[in-house]
Amino acid sequence: MHANRSILTSLSAVLGAAMLLAACTGGSTLRTASRPSGQSSVAPDVVFLGTSQGPASADLATGDVVVADPAAVPGPDGSRLYSAASAGGSTIVRVLDPATGDVLASSTVSGDLSVRVASESGSSVALMPPRPTGVDAWTPVPRTRTTIVVADPNGVAAPRRYHLRGNYEPEAFSLDDAYLFLIHYLPAAHPQAYRVSELYLATGRTWRVPGRDKTTPPRMPGVRLRQVYAPDVRQLYTLYTNEPSGFTGYGAYGGSSDWGNGTSGVTFVHVLNLQDGWAYCADLPRGLWDEPAGSEALAVSPDGHTLYIVDAARGLVAAMNTRTLRVPQMVHVDLGAAADGRISAQVSADGRTLFVGGGGNGGGAIAAIDVTTLALRDRWAMPLGVSGLGLSGDGADLVVALGDRLLTIDPGTGRTLTTVALAGLGSILRVGTPGV
Repeated sequence: MHANRSILTSLSAVLGAAMLLAACTGGSTLRTASRPSGQSSVAPDVVFLGTSQGPASADLATGDVVVADPAAVPGPDGSRLYSAASAGGSTIVRVLDPATGDVLASSTVSGDLSVRVASESGSSVALMPPRPTGVDAWTPVPRTRTTIVVADPNGVAAPRRYHLRGNYEPEAFSLDDAYLFLIHYLPAAHPQAYRVSELYLATGRTWRVPGRDKTTPPRMPGVRLRQVYAPDVRQLYTLYTNEPSGFTGYGAYGGSSDWGNGTSGVTFVHVLNLQDGWAYCADLPRGLWDEPAGSEALAVSPDGHTLYIVDAARGLVAAMNTRTLRVPQMVHVDLGAAADGRISAQVSADGRTLFVGGGGNGGGAIAAIDVTTLALRDRWAMPLGVSGLGLSGDGADLVVALGDRLLTIDPGTGRTLTTVALAGLGSILRVGTPGV
C-alpha cells in the first residue's frame, strides 16, 4: 500500500516529558565551572528541553534560555519548533530555530488552533482547536466529531481542512507527508480503547492502519507512558499500559476514570512504521507489566536496531530487536539511587553503553550498563535526582539535567567536565550544535 513512500532521515529522536522550567519565564542565573585544560569547548551546543510549559531551548555553555514558547511543538528530529498563536480569529503558525530563537518561516490559518504534530520534512503541521485547560497531550477528550487542519508552516501550500466523524488525535505524519496517522479513540464519547487509523491527505479518506503482517490490528485498551522516535524517524515507539491506575485525567471530563478498561496491567510497545504504514503491538515480558510512567524509560541505539526498555522499580533492563520486535534479552540490574523518581535513559554515541539516571532531592545516580550483556559497568552518585540525559552535539559528552544545573560529564569515567546553572530544570529532549 505504501511502497512508494520516500525515505527521509534525521539526526536524532525526540521524546516529550513534562516538567517545570522556571527559567522559561525569565533569565537564568549563570554559574559555570570551566572545563579542565585540554578539553574542547561545549559553547556551540544548545539543549532542547521538555517542560510543563512546552518545549524550550538553552545555551549549554551559559544557561541562557533561547526559546520559551508554551505553544511550541517539536518536529520529529528536534531541529525545529512549531508554534501557533491566535490573532483576531486566525492562527499564525511560526517555525522557530531552537538554537537561535529565530523565526524561520510563518503562515496564517483561519480559526483558533494549536499545533498537534509536525512532519519530518517540515512542510506539514496538523492543527486542532486548543485542548481544554489542564489537559495533557495524551489525555483523550470525549467528542463525536473531529476537525483537523493540515497546513504548510512555510506558507507555500494552502491549508486543508478535514471534518471527520469520530474521535481522533494526530499522532505523526508519514515520511512522504501523504498520510497523517491518527489515534482513533473508541467509543468516541466515552473513550475506553484505541486503534491507529490514517488520513489520506489527498482525498480526506480514513482507514485502519494495517498490521505488519497486513492483518488489521484489533482495537486496544491502553494508556501512553513514554514515546521515542527511531534515529532515522522511520518508526515511532510508544510504551503503553492497559492498567486503569495509569490514567488520571479522564474523570475530570464527566467520564469514568477507567480509560484503558484493563485489569491485568499489561505493558506493551506500540510500533508505528512511518515509511511503510503499518502498526504493531509488541509484547513485553510479564516482568515489565504494571508500572507507572515515571519508573519506566525508553532509549534507542544509534543504529536503530535495538530499543531498550528500563523498569527502574524492578531493576529490569530489556533489549528489543526492532526488526523482529521480540525481546530476546532481559536482565536484573542494580540501579541504586538511579531507580528512584522519574528516570531517563540514553545510549552512548558508540552504542556500547546504556545510561540510566534517576533519584530524588536526597540524591541520585547514573548507571552505566554494558549493552552486550546488560550488566552494570559503573554507577556514579549524584547530589540530586537526575531529570534528564542527553549527548553533546559531537557525542563525546553525556549531558545531565540535575536539579537547577546542567552538567557535562565524561561518559567513560563519570567525571564532571562543566556545570551551568539553569533554574527549575526539566527533562532533556535533544542536544545539538547550531547548523548541524
